[in-house]
Amino acid sequence: MKTFTPYILFLAIALSCYAGRAQDDNLSQCDEPPVRFTEEMPEFPGGADSLTAFLQREAQYPLVAKTNGITGTVLIEFVVEKDGRVTHGKVKVPLFPDCDVEALRAVMSMPRWKPARNLGRPVRCYYMVPVRFGS
Repeated sequence: MKTFTPYILFLAIALSCYAGRAQDDNLSQCDEPPVRFTEEMPEFPGGADSLTAFLQREAQYPLVAKTNGITGTVLIEFVVEKDGRVTHGKVKVPLFPDCDVEALRAVMSMPRWKPARNLGRPVRCYYMVPVRFGS
């Protein structure tokens, strides 16, 4: 009986992943990994100009950074899910701790995107955006 325990555990996990996928393909823990390149890349509602305007409006220049003359760009990477949600945000190129936190907060507050597509089907996709602070 002891030799079958690892196999039963593996089978239970595999079946739970399959059942989760059947119930909700977009939210399954066993979903395929995000891709970096797709036939159709994800798109912010309104396009690139709207994305820039959103980030300029949403990201507040931290007072300590402004007072100390810190300017520059934080590069944030995130995943656009099959349903357009923005998830798994992280700082790829930091600037200053307060700026990094604010840039990540602004990006994670974005509305749903038009998801990426391969062969006409939505796919999870990595995306990066720069968030600028100062002039």
